[in-house]
Amino acid sequence: MPQSQQTLQSHIIAIANAMPDPIFVMGQDGTYLDIIGGQERSLYADGQSLIGKRYHEVLPEKMAMRFLNVVQKAIQTQRLQEIEYQLANTDIQGIDPTGPQGGQWYEARVYPLQTDVYGQPAVIWLAINITQRKHMEEQIEHLSKNDALTNFYNRDFFLDLADEEINRAKLNNQAISLVKIDLDCFKNITDGYGHEFGDKAILTAAHAIEVTIAELGHIGRLSCDQFMLVLPQVKAVDAFRIAKLAQEKISGLKIKLDTHTTTCLTSKAAVTELRQTSETSHDLFNRVNDGLRDLRLSREITKIC
Repeated sequence: MPQSQQTLQSHIIAIANAMPDPIFVMGQDGTYLDIIGGQERSLYADGQSLIGKRYHEVLPEKMAMRFLNVVQKAIQTQRLQEIEYQLANTDIQGIDPTGPQGGQWYEARVYPLQTDVYGQPAVIWLAINITQRKHMEEQIEHLSKNDALTNFYNRDFFLDLADEEINRAKLNNQAISLVKIDLDCFKNITDGYGHEFGDKAILTAAHAIEVTIAELGHIGRLSCDQFMLVLPQVKAVDAFRIAKLAQEKISGLKIKLDTHTTTCLTSKAAVTELRQTSETSHDLFNRVNDGLRDLRLSREITKIC
């Protein structure tokens, strides 16, 4: 081989082996024929021990079948295949335990090799660790539907969810109730002691509501001091008892505002239910809002409307 070709080949090998992301050469029978690169140990384990072994020898059965199908499809179609999967080093038999811990997300691009140098049709499988990106996507998705302070559903997501639950109740001829709770001490706390203590009051009330509701329904934070509950298969009379219990838990918790001042939290709640199938979710929302507005003008603290 001419010196220039030898130099070029050595350069290509050096560059390939220095790649942080691994390239697996996979045979059509699922055998690891070669591994190039993958030197970034914070993202990948050393997979050299896999060479010569087949998917079914080292991977869980379902994952092995899934990988083999992708390899064979790439060879049969002679086209690029893409796959996204989660895999932990502990799921792979015989691999070096060093490397990233826990389940890691990978994105792979699989393309057929146009050579018979490996003795059978084969593909290159370029694996890229996308765990950090997946976590960011999960956080963005979480923030799109959850309130940042309480972790309850935010207003937009909750109202859509409540609408779905009400439509499902109408379709199945089932009971469903809405409860709206207004933390009416909130303004006095924030005006007197600032938003830090206002947030503390919100979190205290949120904990009391969450403990009361448990698995009975869904909870949303509609505004700074207003919560709404949707309770599938619960009639108004039972929802009233649930609301009263939540209020009792809220008022039973105290917040220390300064060295000499401790306060209890107070709230008002309105309850309504689906009365007839011709009603829409807006009818229930408006009725429970009106009921809560009426309570602000009276001495009652809980009302079925």
